[in-house]
This record gives sequence, structure tokens and C-alpha cells, in this order.
Amino acid sequence: MHRSTAPLRAILVAVTMLGAAACGVSEGVAGEAGVDAVVAITRGSGADHGSHADHGAHSARTPEAPAAPVGGVSLYDLPATWRDQAGTERTLAELAGRVRVVAMVYTNCAATCPLIIADLKHVEASLPAEQRDEVGFVLVSLDPERDTPGRLAQWAEQTGLDPARWTLLNGDDDAVRELAVALGIRYQTQPDGEVAHTNAITVLDRTGAVVHRQAGQSDDAAVTAAAVARLLR
Repeated sequence: MHRSTAPLRAILVAVTMLGAAACGVSEGVAGEAGVDAVVAITRGSGADHGSHADHGAHSARTPEAPAAPVGGVSLYDLPATWRDQAGTERTLAELAGRVRVVAMVYTNCAATCPLIIADLKHVEASLPAEQRDEVGFVLVSLDPERDTPGRLAQWAEQTGLDPARWTLLNGDDDAVRELAVALGIRYQTQPDGEVAHTNAITVLDRTGAVVHRQAGQSDDAAVTAAAVARLLR
């Protein structure tokens, strides 16, 4: 049984409000100064690398956010309903029981998202065959309007993602924003439809608690694989 969602929701609301004040953005749409501040934060942090950040942001979807929930609250306490690549409605709580490796990406991304997928596949390939089914990989779309369940299923097949281990999720804007804040992901929709976003991979234990966060790509994939291996011992 999962804990009440009230503590986690309170944390997310507080973080969003503080972040909006710090970045100078209003909810939903940012002014030019606010957008510049968010992009500067994304570029300036060693932990975050914005995809397509040079295109100029159209709207700030999530302001400054923490790298993980505060106080040991499980991500599985978030109550939003999602649809997976098969079109099945599910909550994050249904992911409990396996170690999970999570990233927020979108299928039309041609820059950093393929690198994130490559890192996740590196983690998957590093697992001994007898432990591979103990780990699940979760991709959450930052572009839910275009990334319908059908599109996610098609993309998963094209990318070679085994549905036995890979779960792709589509959610409404509120659900995506809430999870992004919880995972410390900042993202901004561009005028051309691209999404500037933090590049991060998060490892969850079987209860949904964050135990590791990889910021950036490639060089740290081995560290992420080691974090997953420790959870399987």
C-alpha cells in the first residue's frame, strides 16, 4: 500500500512556486527575461544539458526543480493516470516491484534523446541475462500531443525496445509537468515543435525511491549500470 500523496504534492507545488519566482516565469508562458533565465540555468549547470537550447524557448514548462523528491517520498505516490505504448491506462504505482531506469524524452528528438536511449541500452546490455528481467526501463514523453500510444509503439519497435522490459508512457500536460518537477527535469517547447530539456537518467529502487541520477550522457552510463547492479545484489 502506498503512502498518502499529500506530502509529495505539497513538495511539488512548493518547488514549482519557488522555481517560478526564481526564474521570473508565470505559469504556462514565460516572458523573454524569464525564458532567458531558464535557458541560462540549463546551460550553466554541469548537471543539465538542454537539447536544442539555441533555438530559443517558446514556453517554460517547468522552472527550477530538485534532482529528486525530498524526504524519501516515492515517485509511485504520484496519482496521475498514464497510457503506455499498448494504450493501456496505468499509474506509476503499477511499476513497483522491479528496479526501474527512467528518462523523459520525445520521439521526434534528433539530438540528445538518441544518446539517452543509447545509454539506457548500454545499461540493459550490462545486465547478466539472469537478471535482465528484474529491471524495467521507462520512457516518458515530453511531447504527449504528438507521442500518442500508437506513435510510441511504432517508435519502440523501430528503436528495438523490448516491450517485456521497456514501458513508454503518454500523459496529459499536468502529469508530465508534475513528474518532470519530481525528477528535476526542465523542459521548454520551441516554436518549431522541438523541446529543450534536461538530459538525465534516474534509477529507482523497487519502491519508487530515487537512488541514482545520471546527468548528461555516455561517460556516466557505466556509473548508472553500477547503480542498477547494486540494487540487484
